[in-house]
Amino acid sequence: MTHYDPIDASARAHLESLSPWRRRLFLFLRGVAMFLLFEGVVHWAVILGIGDGTPSHFETLPTAAQGAVIWAAIVDPIAGVGLWLRAGWGVVLWLIATLIQAVLGAWAPAGMTPLLLFTLLELGLVVAYAVLSIRAARESDET
Repeated sequence: MTHYDPIDASARAHLESLSPWRRRLFLFLRGVAMFLLFEGVVHWAVILGIGDGTPSHFETLPTAAQGAVIWAAIVDPIAGVGLWLRAGWGVVLWLIATLIQAVLGAWAPAGMTPLLLFTLLELGLVVAYAVLSIRAARESDET
């Protein structure tokens, strides 16, 4: 006998009712949410010195780099939760965080190479989000 979960049944029914491009957008945003949560864990590992020797790598970073890592460690998981919950503020926060990380990455001091790599990947995700959003909007206009 299978256990009936009303929340899961509701989510599954909603996902099945979405048009193909909206379903792709939904799944894409869930993937971005998982990436942002992972990125937040990575940044917190840098802050806490997990995997580093003594002194911690974070302590040797320039102040600007420390600020950028702290910013990403706080904002990325919050944006990830917002994207997972499909909240409008999640997308906005993610786009703002990516923009700020891109600006910080443009002036990347020494030691910010990992943050710069995450930023380049996130900029690619923003482009993919724009393409998926446009396709989903066109699909809903056609029906």
